[in-house]
Amino acid sequence: MNIDKNKFFLRQTLIPEIGGLGQKKWEDASVLIIGLGGLGCPSALQLALAGIGKIGLVDFDIVEVSNLHRQTLFTWNHIGRKKIEVVSEVLIEHAPWIKIETYSEFINSYTNSSMIQSWDIVLDCTDTISSKYAINDFCLEKGIPLVTASVYRTSAQFAIFSGKGNPCYRCLFPNLNQGDTLSCNEGGVLGVQTTLAGNYQASLVLQYLLNPNQIEFDTVYFMEWNPISLYQSKLQEDPDCICQKKPNQTQDAKVKKHEIDYEEWIKLKKDGATVLLDVREMEEVLENPIANVIHFPLSELRNGKKPNLHVDQTIVCICESGVRSLEALTFLNHFPKRYSMLGGRKLFVHRLTEE
Repeated sequence: MNIDKNKFFLRQTLIPEIGGLGQKKWEDASVLIIGLGGLGCPSALQLALAGIGKIGLVDFDIVEVSNLHRQTLFTWNHIGRKKIEVVSEVLIEHAPWIKIETYSEFINSYTNSSMIQSWDIVLDCTDTISSKYAINDFCLEKGIPLVTASVYRTSAQFAIFSGKGNPCYRCLFPNLNQGDTLSCNEGGVLGVQTTLAGNYQASLVLQYLLNPNQIEFDTVYFMEWNPISLYQSKLQEDPDCICQKKPNQTQDAKVKKHEIDYEEWIKLKKDGATVLLDVREMEEVLENPIANVIHFPLSELRNGKKPNLHVDQTIVCICESGVRSLEALTFLNHFPKRYSMLGGRKLFVHRLTEE
């Protein structure tokens, strides 16, 4: 098939503020997208169709049935496949000239930040607080602009930060813990809102790459579904935030102390007194069981019930994605040695299959 890029982008380059020069800027640009869910799928497609020359895709997860209503690049035929593989194929089908790099990673404060240093701009399309904080801190460390978004039920918010602070994501949410928000599994999410928010992320990226000087790095955008509304608010930098100082990981110390990764779990497992406590609800356990665990749902902990375990045992809580397991720790204060499994069942199973 004859690929005519000029004809492909003709209607776009007719726009005065884009033109051939703007199209060349996008073609020369590189964008890293972290998270290929309800936000990452529409962002990736729109950036590829706009003509971004190089896109990086970061996600460790596989496609599941519960993804399909909002993660718009996946179909029933993709169930069980790696998201990075499917998205790569779809983007190349739409834009055969695009260069794609993939990373099967779960981004957190343990990640090597060198992954992001060669990119022009980063999109945070993740849905866990620990990942969002880590991405923010890495962008501050490397001085790379960040476009972030999140959706809760029918409410969405998105923003672009300069990568130089003044302000940053931590200025917006300075002390947010995993247990402060509900995951999609618990709170639910409307697919049309994730698609709109992801498209707005892509739009902010394209605007920045055309003319960084026109971008308002101190603005947060809020979008509601019923009634439909879009409004913005100015964000002030937090004088106590790490973006006002030398970037470091000190603000993650408390969370990091109680979060462990798969390698640390393997070490702990050698101690016969270590228990893997599955805090998911019964319907989740039946759908995706984890071997050799004790099941005690978070809902029971919230109701004041405690698992029948000895206080000398080491407890490692696990949920679907690592959000609720951190909350579970707050109900298990009588266990001195208690931890949350980073990335939850999804990352745990991913690491198991790698061995």
